[in-house]
Amino acid sequence: MKKFLLICFILLSWAFVRGQHVLNGTVSGLANEKVSLWQTFGNDRQLIDTSFLNEQGSFRFEMEPRLPAGMYRVMTESGIGFDLIYNRENIQLIVIINEYDKYVQVMESVENMIYYDFVNLKQKNLLKLDILGPIVEYYPKNDPFYQDVVNKVQEFKKELSERAGKLTANNPETMASHFISVENPVFSPAGLSEEEQKEFLKVHFFDHIDFSDTVLLKSSLLNSRMINYLSLYQDRNADKETFENSLLQGVDTLLEKAMINQEMYEYVVDFLLEGFEAVGFEGGLAYISEHNNLDEFCTNTEKLVELQNKMELINRLAIGRQAPDFTGVTIEGDTIRLRDISADRILLFFWASWCPHCKNVVSDINDIDLNYSEEEIKIIGVSVDTSLQDVKDVISSYHISWPNIAEGKGWEGEISESYGIAATPTMYLLDENKKIIAKPINKRDLQKALGY
Repeated sequence: MKKFLLICFILLSWAFVRGQHVLNGTVSGLANEKVSLWQTFGNDRQLIDTSFLNEQGSFRFEMEPRLPAGMYRVMTESGIGFDLIYNRENIQLIVIINEYDKYVQVMESVENMIYYDFVNLKQKNLLKLDILGPIVEYYPKNDPFYQDVVNKVQEFKKELSERAGKLTANNPETMASHFISVENPVFSPAGLSEEEQKEFLKVHFFDHIDFSDTVLLKSSLLNSRMINYLSLYQDRNADKETFENSLLQGVDTLLEKAMINQEMYEYVVDFLLEGFEAVGFEGGLAYISEHNNLDEFCTNTEKLVELQNKMELINRLAIGRQAPDFTGVTIEGDTIRLRDISADRILLFFWASWCPHCKNVVSDINDIDLNYSEEEIKIIGVSVDTSLQDVKDVISSYHISWPNIAEGKGWEGEISESYGIAATPTMYLLDENKKIIAKPINKRDLQKALGY
């Protein structure tokens, strides 16, 4: 029996080792610093492991069998980062850093050899195009040199397009072929003005991308492309309202293209909501909430339910809506009921003792507290801490005199959940009738909302 168990143990160990792959890399010019491996799928970013560069700049990661195939990112402590594809194979590469960019030389891994065959060429050719661009735009067009430059520009663009086509056609079963389709840029025709180029790209930007291809969600490449696409709607001379209305045209395009696949649509909606929440684009959040087509999909996925709940929360907490009422107990033991507060303005400040940015905002709120009476503006802090002592320490250190509610339940506090708090700091400004009139994301927004 013991002999049988020993054989089983050896076989299991052999199978585990055989199923495990290794990532070996070297970063030229760096040594003796921390390096981390991240999984970068869609809107999610997860730390997988950490290691150290030795004196030669080399590192090693064990790619455990549990890791799914897809795009990963290696980041050094000094900020050098590069992507790689893991698809059940060993990976060996060298990252060569020069004054303009970085070049990845792959010695082992079919996926990454194919991927970096294109990416390295793309970096080189785009750099050349950036240098030649001003010449094409400003050089006298009747000079023979101008035509030479134009020909070179077309040559570099054609080389990229042909390389992408060849690699994807010859390697259709690889993940790299899917990712190259996203990396492959669309160029506007020669001779167009800057504004005409923008209009062309608004229509053709995603010509190389198949939005039914969910393999793309095994990377964050589509995120970058969507951000670049929305940047086409930027206008430095437009006011905020005009810019935001223009941006919604781009949102319509993204939602329309993603409708071809439920998983892709859920991903795009989630990406847009997270982005607009981060920059405080309330108009964008309200627009997506009102114009999304999530109800047209039949499969009741976990993500679908999550997004529908988020839409309901966005509607409930939109500008002009009545703020959710609450009752809470301050750190000093006093009871506060929102409905009982009488003030021209009420500022709800959700924060945490461990949040560095919160502490910067605390100083700004202290200034407001000094400059306004409680009848003009009532400030109420709501902590998402689990340690009440930590809250007390910050209140003492920063000389906070305005009341602070601390439920001690972290993100799961009743008040935090009713206001959809997922990040700190978060602020809600209410009028005398407890209606939401602003959601400032920084000191400037808060000052503007208060009228000073």
